Amino acid sequence: MELERLSSFFATSPAAKLLRSPQAAHIVYFLNSHFKAGGAITISHTSLLQKVSEFQETIHVMEPDILGDKAETYVAKWSTGETRWLRRFHDAEHSEPIYELTPHTEDVLKFLTEVLERNLGFVGTESRLQRIIDTLSDIVVRGSADPTRRLEHLRSERERIDQEIAAIESGKAVETYSPTAIRERFGDVVSDLASLQGDFRSVEDAFRDITRAVQKRQSETDGTRGEILGFALDAEDTLKSQDQGISFDAFVRLLLSPRKQDELETIVQQLNEIEILADQVDGLRRIRGMMGSLSDEAEKILRTTRRLSSTLRRLLDTRARAGRARLATVLREIRGAATRLAERPEVEVAGIELYTQLDLLNVGERSFWSSPSRFSESELETHQPDEDERLAIFKHQAAMRRLDWEGMRSRIAESLADDRESVTLPELLESYPPSAGTLEVLGYVQIAHDDGHDVDGLMTDVIQLPDRSGADGANVNAADESESWEVPHVTFLSEQRRAFRDGLQIGESST
Repeated sequence: MELERLSSFFATSPAAKLLRSPQAAHIVYFLNSHFKAGGAITISHTSLLQKVSEFQETIHVMEPDILGDKAETYVAKWSTGETRWLRRFHDAEHSEPIYELTPHTEDVLKFLTEVLERNLGFVGTESRLQRIIDTLSDIVVRGSADPTRRLEHLRSERERIDQEIAAIESGKAVETYSPTAIRERFGDVVSDLASLQGDFRSVEDAFRDITRAVQKRQSETDGTRGEILGFALDAEDTLKSQDQGISFDAFVRLLLSPRKQDELETIVQQLNEIEILADQVDGLRRIRGMMGSLSDEAEKILRTTRRLSSTLRRLLDTRARAGRARLATVLREIRGAATRLAERPEVEVAGIELYTQLDLLNVGERSFWSSPSRFSESELETHQPDEDERLAIFKHQAAMRRLDWEGMRSRIAESLADDRESVTLPELLESYPPSAGTLEVLGYVQIAHDDGHDVDGLMTDVIQLPDRSGADGANVNAADESESWEVPHVTFLSEQRRAFRDGLQIGESST
């Protein structure tokens, strides 16, 4: 490690800024939960805002000072400026911006995953040493063109396989890995899969940089079409000739191989039969969805390369280039004419109308003719109200009673006296029978909603009220005659109980 590179990394890298953020734990947890652990490559703007809001509601129960701004503020902050923990972009499949993790965030998640696994004591030393030995042996054998060395390796492998076959056929027990070795190897596979998904960001960024460079040169007038095309092809060839590009091409061929897909599907099905891995629920889920997620990642990179190809095709399209050249000429002539006329104020210029493309109409877009709507005439008659009906309406209105909201709130407060923390609506009505009948019960429900008490719409309570069917509001039935009403389950809470529920301290001033 060089000191200058370390200093530059800690001063400018978004990965270092994420690790040094005061809210790093919550931000990393959110990004990992909804992108990596959730198996999502991209998330739309609306969905991301909703997820951030839900996460804020969850943590504010215990930590109200963490991520206290609006969700829009954090989404914008994480995807712009010097942080760039999320990349915001548009594509043809969505009508709103979408977001994905950047390579900087992928590096942080990979680093923290390895550190936390080591701190938890899960370090697959035996499996990793064996993998190192196997990899080095494979390099020695496959990296050499010496036929003698290759034959020696194949003969030793054949002898080992023949001995194992003979041992099994003779009735000896089949040698297997220990439970620890199985879990170690499975953990290494899951870790490698997460790292592999993060590596796609670097490959995609490389192709995207080439596309931006080609578009920039194309917009400049000092480069000929051949020079720009040569630059693009040279840059793409350079990328594909590098280790990163060669590895990605080999990966795509392997991923699209039907034989490999069938082989992997069989292996995944056989993993479910290993009892030792039954508790590795998250790892097994990620392995089952491996082909789908990797295919989506590869397709996303291929879409980026197709955008580069589209840019090159537009560059080679002589008609489009001629149109742009003609448009540039017309704009220069307009600027020149405007400059000349600016020195002659006596000349009145009405305006300029410029047609840059044709307006094409499709006859299929026209609607069929239909006759206009006709309305039948009707004579207006003077309405004569029924005097008996009017009298009945006035009597019913006179029988209505106003609710005593302050008195109802006072009865709630009296029920919660003597350090009582809660009282249900049926208990309250038993102590203070409603004088206004059903309307007063609904008033209590409204007070519970407005004052922040608990209203559970999934549960109901049955309220028994006297039958008040008389027009004047009097109880026309006997006292033991009543009617039942189902209302939401309402629990009135004391002020201290509500403050504790909302994560606040009584007497604390709001800012």
